[in-house]
Amino acid sequence: MIVLNTGKELVRLECWDDIEGRPGYSGDLDPSQHKLSGIIGQYRFGAQIRCGLSNCHTPHNHGYLVVTQSGLETNIGKDCGRRYFGVDFETMEAAHLRDMREKLERENVWNFMLRLEDVQRKVQDLLHCEQGGSWVYKTSRALVEANKGVPTDIVRAIAVMIKTGKAVLTRDRPATQRETELAEASGTRVSRPHLITEKVADIQGLEALREENDLRQLLVLNLDQELRALEALDADTMSPRDLRQWSKWVNTVDATLERAEAAIEAGRALLTADNLLPFREILRDPSDAPRFDAYLKGLRKASL
Repeated sequence: MIVLNTGKELVRLECWDDIEGRPGYSGDLDPSQHKLSGIIGQYRFGAQIRCGLSNCHTPHNHGYLVVTQSGLETNIGKDCGRRYFGVDFETMEAAHLRDMREKLERENVWNFMLRLEDVQRKVQDLLHCEQGGSWVYKTSRALVEANKGVPTDIVRAIAVMIKTGKAVLTRDRPATQRETELAEASGTRVSRPHLITEKVADIQGLEALREENDLRQLLVLNLDQELRALEALDADTMSPRDLRQWSKWVNTVDATLERAEAAIEAGRALLTADNLLPFREILRDPSDAPRFDAYLKGLRKASL
């Protein structure tokens, strides 16, 4: 596809034949007889396109569609433009690229604002649906923050599992005499007391607790607040700097929504009593068990 900047709007052409069929296009323009007026388009093809200047016709992959002061159009490569039109071409090239970028960014923001209300509804639904983002975030805080209702032994174990990327809960126990002797016989350096690490359970959904899946950051800060800010703006009057920032941001929205949806699903898998019950086995202080049981009881009620 070729995008032309006609001044007021962007025009998209599907193929090179559409360029050659434009009124005023010449594939054999004499540069000594015409003065360049401006650059109106840029193209890049795998197949080579012949330069439209009569004294060149060099095939190239990347070039520009230009218009002369007489209204004729032709296509030229970057090197041809500088060679035959000099500093004027370089000035026009810079202006064209700047203007094209701004128009594409403005168009990008316009197009997004047409679906802004739909995206806002999607965000609110993800946040507030049953066991949605808000529930997952608030309920999971006790698993990653101290003194939120889950014993420290479990919070620490989860922190290690998140850091290592492992979803297998393990615990250490003193080795039996026989296990210690076998380890020594195998040539393993054995410390005293010798500990055996054994698997307790596979834990589902721990990825929901990773920093990049923070649902408050994804849905509230990255999306909801930014959507509200964008809603109050006018794409027609944005400064080039703001336009660039917003255009870049709107390109991230769909990926952020997908990440949030995946994080919610992981959170739902994580935050079940059956999934988290195995952590009870790593508690060193029996007095911590009732607190953890109370947390699990709340999860059971939420699933009813």
